Amino acid sequence: MIPNENPSELETIRHSCAHLMAQAVQELFPGTQVTIGPVIEDGFFYDFSRKEAFVPEDLEKIEKRMKELAAADTPIVRSEISREEAIKKFSDMGETFKVEIIEGIDPNEPITLYSQGDWGDLCGGPHVESTKKIKAFRLLHTSSAYWRGDERNPVLQRIYGTAWNTEKELRLYLKRLEEAKKRDHRKLGKELDLFSVSDDIGPGLILWHPKGARIRHLMEDFWKKEHFKHGYEMVISPHAAKIDLWKTSGHT
Repeated sequence: MIPNENPSELETIRHSCAHLMAQAVQELFPGTQVTIGPVIEDGFFYDFSRKEAFVPEDLEKIEKRMKELAAADTPIVRSEISREEAIKKFSDMGETFKVEIIEGIDPNEPITLYSQGDWGDLCGGPHVESTKKIKAFRLLHTSSAYWRGDERNPVLQRIYGTAWNTEKELRLYLKRLEEAKKRDHRKLGKELDLFSVSDDIGPGLILWHPKGARIRHLMEDFWKKEHFKHGYEMVISPHAAKIDLWKTSGHT
């Protein structure tokens, strides 16, 4: 392991797997910019800047290339460079998002790069010592995201993945995901005729069918009784309010 604050081995594998994915994406889709690729619960994601959205066939190609890169057993090397060198390097590469990140780093903090072969990325680490340590992974799905979570910023293409110590652990996790899909409320709501959603009304606005409305009533009744039993009081506020309140909340 490359030492740095001693995170768990699995988190380090996932972090390195995110880099492996970014390398594969940039090789397969020239001109794509990388932004950030953190570890999250059970996996990782990476946000990319490109005009086209990724499709399932793209994920298959990316994952195949990742396996080839992992098998190459390429050393992952840490290096430090100056702020000026980093800005020039990523500016020359056309990586405008990385330049913005570098400009926001505390001047007293070191700027580190992690490289595997000819590909490298701005990163604080840590990473595994070789791509061969990344053995059990799967790309899961895609979504879009705003740069830095701000809707005024460019829209990025996000790819989610998962990585584990062994193929057995990966298979168990994927099986768990399949079981969870069977219990997805959107799937069950339709199959059991509990509720529906209409584009004419709006996304996420639930139309409760008779059976679903009865279940909702029973749950709300139980919830209210439990709160009253434990000394809580109830207040009811309007569903709609003046737009000034919305602006004051900072959601505009």
